[in-house]
Amino acid sequence: MMEPTLDKLKRAMHPHLKGKLENAETIYGDVLESEMENADANHLLGLIRSEQDKSEEAIFLIEKAIGINNRAAPFHHNIARIYRRMDRLDDAEREFRPAIELKSDYGEAYQGLGEMVKFSAGDPIEQKILAQLDVPKLPAKVRHYFNFAAGKFYDDVGDYDRAFAHYTKGNNEAGRTFDSLKFRQQTKDAIYVYGKACVGLNKDAGVDTEQPTFIVGMPRSGTTLVEQILASHSEVYGAGELNDLKVVAAMGESLSKVRQPFPNYISGLPRSGYSALANQYLDRVNQLTDGGKYERIVDKHPLNFQFVGLIFHMFPNAKIIHTTRNPFDTCLSCFFQNFTKGQNYSFDLIKLSHFYNDYRRLMEHWDLMFPGKILTVRYEDVLENLESETRRMLEFCDLSFQEQCLDYHKTERMVKTASFMQVRRPIYKTSKNRWRNYANHLDEVARILGVSLEIRSS
Repeated sequence: MMEPTLDKLKRAMHPHLKGKLENAETIYGDVLESEMENADANHLLGLIRSEQDKSEEAIFLIEKAIGINNRAAPFHHNIARIYRRMDRLDDAEREFRPAIELKSDYGEAYQGLGEMVKFSAGDPIEQKILAQLDVPKLPAKVRHYFNFAAGKFYDDVGDYDRAFAHYTKGNNEAGRTFDSLKFRQQTKDAIYVYGKACVGLNKDAGVDTEQPTFIVGMPRSGTTLVEQILASHSEVYGAGELNDLKVVAAMGESLSKVRQPFPNYISGLPRSGYSALANQYLDRVNQLTDGGKYERIVDKHPLNFQFVGLIFHMFPNAKIIHTTRNPFDTCLSCFFQNFTKGQNYSFDLIKLSHFYNDYRRLMEHWDLMFPGKILTVRYEDVLENLESETRRMLEFCDLSFQEQCLDYHKTERMVKTASFMQVRRPIYKTSKNRWRNYANHLDEVARILGVSLEIRSS
């Protein structure tokens, strides 16, 4: 008996949601062989193509799905997200709006629209958002999107107390949890493990290549902007936020005599283990360049700050750029961003502040252990002195100056992070000292960070 199409699609969605794209891709393809005009199969295969970074094919398939059925809100929402990543912002806005009209409780679409437009007082979107927040039985997992959207609306129109209240509710409703004590212990372990003896013993281990370049720091500290500047250089490939280093770090346990998670297995890892891990990492990231030869491949996952010691032992000649930003602006920007995955510490402002302290403590340690090997770049300095900071970064990376790095916003490449809007525009400074609008909500944050709200201005 032939399996019904709907059952096939449901069977494919299970591996799809688990990230097993090949299994789902095969089933969607089988459906389309017999039913070319099946809107759901076209849409779902389009999502697969998007995850494979085949954006043009994804657009073709989802546009076809919309042509077959233009009343499906998810079709409009998902194609809008792809358009947005491709810098087709007008197309993205055009598709977010029907998603909202077709499904009034489509919280993700409201938030998605809010992330790319600046709202004005009187915009009817305000009443639509508030109407949904008045629905008594709206599930928290949906409600939190509307609170983030409301926070963005009121931030745009300058009603900052109301914006903060909605952002706080949105973060609380997101249901994310984070163990601050566990992360603090991991930080202490890294500082203990990577003492002078360990650093000296493993100096020049690993692979002798200058290709890997890492941008680390807190999320929302300018990592995407710095990557976009570097990726505008003809000899640089911007790989985006990769999880490969985290994966490779976990592999190290199997090579060590000490069977404990990173960083505690490091004491039992032979020098040959660093070369093995380095080659694993290179094999993974070089697949991204389609055979292109680049002087530098930039991995800009901010949280790689946890692995700086491992990076220098895997790649003694690696370049690491550490981006920093005003701590209040950094923490607020994280708190106001509804990260789709990871960054669970950011959904609680107090835990976020403690996380920031642990990050700062660990980066101070790396600077002591590897003096002169990490370039610190202040976000505010890039805003004020784009050319001089760009030249400084390129010189650090042993790259010649190229004028197009100053016109980074013209570089066509996929940007998947929350800072996608910033790198599509020339330098603007409206995000600098944004925290001052929320100073009356930051007393506890200031206490934890040990920074005065009165004197901190840059």
